[in-house]
Order: sequence, then C-alpha cells, then structure tokens
Amino acid sequence: MPPLEELQPIAVAAVGPERLSSEKYLSQEPTETKTADAPKHRLRQRRAAKPSAELAENVGVDGKPIIRLSKKKNVVLNTRNPIIIFLAKNELSLSLFFMAVIHVCYWAGYEWPELWIRMQHKTNVADNGSVDGDRYVRGVHDFKFVLYWIFQLIAARSILLHHILPGVPKLLGIKSDRKNRRFCEVSWGMLYITASWFIGTKIWAASPYYMNTQNLYVNYPDDHILMPYGLKWYYLVQTAFWLSNVYTIHVEERRKDHFEMMAHHVTTITLVLLSYTFHFTRFGHAFMLIMDFPDIFLYFAKMLRYLNFDMLPNVFFGVFTVSWIVTKHYLCLKMMFSIWTQGTAIVPDEKRFPIYPNSYASIPIVAGMWAFLLFLQIILIYWFTHILKVLHRVLIKGEDANDTRSDDEGEGEGEGEDGVESEQSDDTAVSVGSTNSTLASSSIDPAEK
Repeated sequence: MPPLEELQPIAVAAVGPERLSSEKYLSQEPTETKTADAPKHRLRQRRAAKPSAELAENVGVDGKPIIRLSKKKNVVLNTRNPIIIFLAKNELSLSLFFMAVIHVCYWAGYEWPELWIRMQHKTNVADNGSVDGDRYVRGVHDFKFVLYWIFQLIAARSILLHHILPGVPKLLGIKSDRKNRRFCEVSWGMLYITASWFIGTKIWAASPYYMNTQNLYVNYPDDHILMPYGLKWYYLVQTAFWLSNVYTIHVEERRKDHFEMMAHHVTTITLVLLSYTFHFTRFGHAFMLIMDFPDIFLYFAKMLRYLNFDMLPNVFFGVFTVSWIVTKHYLCLKMMFSIWTQGTAIVPDEKRFPIYPNSYASIPIVAGMWAFLLFLQIILIYWFTHILKVLHRVLIKGEDANDTRSDDEGEGEGEGEDGVESEQSDDTAVSVGSTNSTLASSSIDPAEK
C-alpha cells in the first residue's frame, strides 16, 4: 500500500481543490451525532450566548421560543395554533359579545335565551328527602347551559388575570412579569376552587348522603334521577370549568407535564360526564369535593411564594401534603371501594340495568367507571412521587418547597456552573391534578425565590 502522502493528490483530483478546502472534508473533528441531549445542549448554548434575564423572557422550559401576545396582556402561549392565538387575543371580547347577544335577545322578549341562561328540565316530582317539589332531570338542553358558563368562566378569568389581579404584586413591589403572570394564574385557580368547594360542601351538608356512603346508592335510580337545583347547577358548572381548562391550558406558558395534565383533564371530563349520564351524581359530587380540598392549600402556598414570602409557603405546602395523602389517596381509594362493593350490592337485581328504566347499575358499567378512577389514581400516585422529592429537599436538605415544574424567572439566580441547573430542575415536574383542580406542584421555581 502506498504511503498516505501519495494518496492526497488522488483526493484532490477526486473532489476538486475547492471542495477539499471546505470544512466537510478538512475538519479533523468527528461529525456531531444527534442524541437525546441535543435540546439541552442547544439550550446550554443559548444560555452561554445570551444574558440569563433575556433568555428567560424569550425561551421556555423546553428550549423553544415562547409566544407572547403583547406586553400589556402579559400572556405567554404554549402553542402556535392560529386558532388558539386568535382566541387568546380576543377571548374577553368574544365572550362578552356572546353573552351580550343572549341577554339582549332575552330582554327583547325572545324565549330561546332562557335555554342558555337558566337550567332546564324541571319537574315537580319530589323524592323522599325533598323540602319542596322542585327537582331537575338531565336533558338535551343542558349543553347550552354548560356552554354559556364556559364563556362566563373564560370572561371572568380574563378580567381577573389582565385587569384586576396584576395590581396586587405591583403594589408589593414585585416587578417581574413572570411572577406577576404566575401569581394571577394561581389566584384565579384558588378563587374558583375555593368558591366551588364551599358551595359544593353546603349542598352536600343538606343532602341525605352527607357523611354516609351507603346513601350514595340507596333507592337507585328513582331518587337519583331527580336532582335538587343546587346539585344539578354544581355539576353543570363543574363540567363547564373542566371543559374551559382544555382551552386555558394552551394559553399559559407550557409546563413540563403538559401531556400528563391533558390526560388528567380528559379523564376528569369523562368521569363527570359518565357519572352524570348514569345517574351517579351523588357519588360524583362527594368525589369532587374530596379531590378539591387539598388544592386550596396548594394554590394559597403558591400565591404567597410569588409574593416573596419565605416561611408561610412551606407551612401551607406541609398542610397541603398531609391533606393530599388523606383525600386524594385514602378517601379516593375508599370511594372507589365503595362504588365497587356498595354500588353493586345495595341496588336490588330488579332495579339493575337493563331491566329497570333509567338504571345503569351493572357490573360492566361500574367497571368502566372504575377503570377511569383507577387511571386517575395512577396519575395522582405519579405526581405524589414528585411531592416526596420536594419533601426530601425541604426536610433533608433544608431547601424551600419550590415549584420545580415552572420555568425559571430569569433574574440570574438558580443557575449552576454550566448554566443549566435551573433548566434541569424545571424538568422535575411536581404537578398535581385532581378531579376538580389541577395541581401546579409544590410552589415556585428556584429562580423565583
């Protein structure tokens, strides 16, 4: 074989001097192969090339450029879908226009707006525990009431997030746009969850199944078909809230657990609709109250953290953790055991599906609902493992209960030696979903302390 030096003219003749001089042929470094760490490597390069504050304002936790509607609105989207962008820009005006048309027609004397504004399918047949004869059944016009409430909730959220709540952090000297935005988002969640939980608890306290799981299924389906006004209103508004969350999750900055959240939302909506269709509204009512309770402490802890409190967020996070274990695991599993045992045993055979009219009490139908409840419990267990990681940091390492799901604030804090520690800690999503609320996770990210 001739020496290597003798092969060089052949290479020149084969590729030409102009191509040989290119980096492709002369580079002594091996070609970089694409790996799973490529996004982190690109983010590391961006961090090295830009100041951290500028980076945090323009790059999300996934390393991709974020989309801002305007500085005035302080909205960051996690989608490039033109329909979502259009809705996000005009959500308040579209919602108010829709509601204005309905109310103007109602005041003008038309009858059809009542199908949207007021609950329909009222009946005068009373069940055994009723005080008066007004009861409601489910019907074809319920979706109009739900749709009307979706627009109401979106309008209320938009007014609070963009016109009322932003003034609170500014009065306390919080200048960060991202902290302001996060504070407004969790404040809306806390306001709704707290209000719905207290309303639902008041309805539950006046019901025959208050603190009694057996009465969740007694005299099914006769008494269960006829719903009091409060129970049906609560169910339809909760349905509207969860359907609106499918939209709002896309008009907030993307979290690392976006797909887990979407799976939780879809599961929750499915359970609400199934329990409403199969007349298991008593069970669904009690179940939603159980799942809502710990999120009140979580949202309050996050609000305090975004307002730069130090000790109080950790205290409320501890209360949240204890309530999470008791409600979302112990009581949730107890409710699952209840519908599988009492729900199939208390209902007599002559009142079961498909023999008895409007009855859906059968092992296959209950098993289908139980499967969704089990899937929801799996999601909750997955999120609980991240809560344990936060507790380990707080109790063992003496750190704060930080929201490792949120992206960093971009104020130059929380970065490691390679400039990517904040991004790595963002990957540890501590997001808690419930049947009636989403858990944003522990509290706040390291850069927002």
